[in-house]
Amino acid sequence: MDINIITAYPLWYILLCIMAGILASMALYYHERDNEFPAWLKRLLGVNRFLLVSIIAFLLLSPLLKVISHQSEKPIIVFAHDNSMSVVLGNDSAFYRDAYRDALNAMLEELHTDYELSLFTFGEEVNAIPGYSFDSLTFNEKLSDMSALFDLMDVRFSNRNTGALIIAGDGIYNHGLNPVYRASGASYPIYTIALGDTAVRRDAYLKRVHYNRIAYQGNDFPLELIVNASKFSGSVLTLSVSEAGKTLFTRQIRVNRNNFSKTLRINLTAGEAGTHHYVVRITSNRKEITKENNHYDLFIDVLKSKQKILILANSPHPDITAIKDAIGSNLNYEVEDYLADKFSGPLQEYSLLILHQMPSSTPASGRLLNEARRAGVPILFIVGPQTDLGAFNAQKAGMQINAYNRRGMNELTPVMNNEFTLFSISDETMSLIPQLPPLYVRFARYNVFNSASILFYQKAGSIVSSDPAYLFDQAEDRKTGIIAGTGLWRWRMKSWLITGDHAAFNEIINKSIQFLAVKEDKRQFRVNVPANTPEYIAVELNAELYNDSYDPVNEPDVGLEITDDAGNTYDFVFGRSAEGYSLNAGNFPVGTYSFRANTRIGEHVYTDEGGFTVSPVIVEQTSLRAAHDLLAELAVKNYGSMLAVEQLNSLPEILKERGDVKPLLHAEKKFIEFIDIWWILLIVLALLGLEWFLRKWSGSY
Repeated sequence: MDINIITAYPLWYILLCIMAGILASMALYYHERDNEFPAWLKRLLGVNRFLLVSIIAFLLLSPLLKVISHQSEKPIIVFAHDNSMSVVLGNDSAFYRDAYRDALNAMLEELHTDYELSLFTFGEEVNAIPGYSFDSLTFNEKLSDMSALFDLMDVRFSNRNTGALIIAGDGIYNHGLNPVYRASGASYPIYTIALGDTAVRRDAYLKRVHYNRIAYQGNDFPLELIVNASKFSGSVLTLSVSEAGKTLFTRQIRVNRNNFSKTLRINLTAGEAGTHHYVVRITSNRKEITKENNHYDLFIDVLKSKQKILILANSPHPDITAIKDAIGSNLNYEVEDYLADKFSGPLQEYSLLILHQMPSSTPASGRLLNEARRAGVPILFIVGPQTDLGAFNAQKAGMQINAYNRRGMNELTPVMNNEFTLFSISDETMSLIPQLPPLYVRFARYNVFNSASILFYQKAGSIVSSDPAYLFDQAEDRKTGIIAGTGLWRWRMKSWLITGDHAAFNEIINKSIQFLAVKEDKRQFRVNVPANTPEYIAVELNAELYNDSYDPVNEPDVGLEITDDAGNTYDFVFGRSAEGYSLNAGNFPVGTYSFRANTRIGEHVYTDEGGFTVSPVIVEQTSLRAAHDLLAELAVKNYGSMLAVEQLNSLPEILKERGDVKPLLHAEKKFIEFIDIWWILLIVLALLGLEWFLRKWSGSY
């Protein structure tokens, strides 16, 4: 520790302080002629006065005490261990649970003497381990997210003396980013300890199952399966699909080579409405390393019918085909299109009515609009040159358009309204919007209602106006949308030219339809829960309760009863949140569950019922061959090396030999004002008190 005294004045001012002390002492005691003090006391009082005045004068210089302290920071060794299931699904599982753990903890104890250790496990997420040993390894996590380690390093160990990151695992990752790319640019060396077995074992497994979570009653829905088999050449596998113990499909698969893979596509018929639990399974008569990856549980929500969308046009137009194809890309919708004068069916069965260049001057137009209003069907208006603006304005759909002349048209491009909040548009689509072709829009004055929400503004050249190109309105319990021009088919073509697909155009149309077609839930009590939750994630529910004025309340208790497939029930009580209720029900086994919630406001009892599924996560059991090549690449690219389990004890010596994993010395500089040092004040008071006491003791004043 280094200590120095500094002041804002030259150091020779200290001599003036000493001179002031000498002069004060001499003036009071050197020329004292009354001999009221003995000689020894006079000298003592003189020295006391000299010290007192000198110290006070020195304090007037506002001196500072400069203190430099040095601290040593040990290098931090971050040790992260794979806690996922794949590590112990091989033949050596007993070794990793017993002998390996003892050797690992002994090595960590040695590291702890020279370094600051921080231990973590990773799998579904990264968890800190207290202490300096891995006694809590369970190898039961169902995912491996190695890239999350580097997110942790960026947050917790930035600007620290991080000596090295050590990762012990089998190199298998099935969640998050590729760890090799995620670790790029790391400022610390990375060492890896290779666990697991790279040998190819006999194993048949379902590598992947593709399916849609939603099907419609009576329709066929596809399953795409990828069946892999290692060292099964000459064998026959049996693939089956069953529900509630009843086999719905079976097929024999002949394996003709040791490294076998086959993709199958099968169709099942959706039965009654509700959630259906299907089990896909492969079986063989040969012994394999594990059978945990031989089955897959999937859950399909079977709906009674699709939402029906009706397109009515005043005349044929390419916009109609573009919109119809976009709607058809969503399995939740069924779309029909007609010329207005050819349609005579009821409108009540449709969830949304799209009117292209309507209302118009045709007789059918007025009839259809009146029927749509009586049925309460939401409408999406597409305004064109054939639209009767007088009849359109009478609809009060969100804005009024007053044309400057009957045939005047403008080409105006869309500009995204960044304050639009009714639904979100993906970043990919947002980046494409400035490149969309213009719409053909009426040359008119636009009056927008206060209740309307604008999605796109109109842009002419480089000037963005406040006139809308695309908006929505939610007034009078009816939703409406307005596209102020025609030419949507050009948006679809441009989307294809830029991205190679129609995803951006489909997103704009389908999110518009989803907003307009969905029926607002007016129930006073409702419970919300994700339809499907992976088994490693806790099931979370939220509840909303409204009084008769439709104001949110959360004073009454809300009870919940969850029932599983076997009829077992689990009772819960919701906790209160800001204006509603929330509940973390914890993790549930794979299966289908129903719930019933109830509460009471005064004499009114409210209930809500529903269901959810918990789906399995088997990616850890799918591929069991350790990826040591990835671990080696990760280490070499970050100035470390990969070690085998047998080399575990050599790790402390390897770190010592590097030479750059060493303590850091930190110099901390402090400035302390003398006036803030309490013992200096005590000295001044002691000198004053001593002089007063001696003078009183000697009989003087």
